[in-house]
Amino acid sequence: MSRRTCGFRHATTNLCNGKRVVTSIADCGPQTDLFCGERACCGGTCAANRLLDLTPAAFSAIASLSAGLIPANIDVG
Repeated sequence: MSRRTCGFRHATTNLCNGKRVVTSIADCGPQTDLFCGERACCGGTCAANRLLDLTPAAFSAIASLSAGLIPANIDVG
């Protein structure tokens, strides 16, 4: 994903259940390179490399908060 600035709106889709939420970028956290190689899976669907952190409200719109990390797709189009 190309670098975006604060306020950019995008949709995040949970690859496990198809639920989708639209959010905007609030900030860009430090040391995001620490997440390289991290994986999240559900059943046979997996994704690697954490790309964003959602607020609890946004995350709960697409998954249970207890899920922690989920495989997701980010639509920037």
